[in-house]
Amino acid sequence: MLVEFFEVPPDAEETFLADWRLERGARGATLYRAIRDDTPVRFVSVAPGDSHELIHEDGDVDGNGGIIRIDVFDDRGLVAWREVREVFATRRGYLGTRLYRGVDGGFVSIARWSSPLMVQRADPSHPPLYQRRATGAP
Repeated sequence: MLVEFFEVPPDAEETFLADWRLERGARGATLYRAIRDDTPVRFVSVAPGDSHELIHEDGDVDGNGGIIRIDVFDDRGLVAWREVREVFATRRGYLGTRLYRGVDGGFVSIARWSSPLMVQRADPSHPPLYQRRATGAP
């Protein structure tokens, strides 16, 4: 997979979306948009590629609806991620997770929850949350 992060100012969103559809959407990418406009990384694109290796998957990350939590961390956070994921997997509203390891050694976790409220109940730290905005044709 290729996971890319985009800091897009609100006034540049339309141009960004048009460019993304042309450049990445045609390659089968999925675009996630932050649900809050004040989130620094407002868009995350996940596409076929070789920069991130899938190392864990459970549940239904690609299903319709719900909310997406995306976390980025280094190898020091991997043990904590595994422990937290085990707890989250037992919580109401948890729908599934994918964990990718990047070629740079970093990790990206993409977890699907039923709603922002269920994320908040499991983790009151207010993590950035996303919704699926667009999916390109393979």
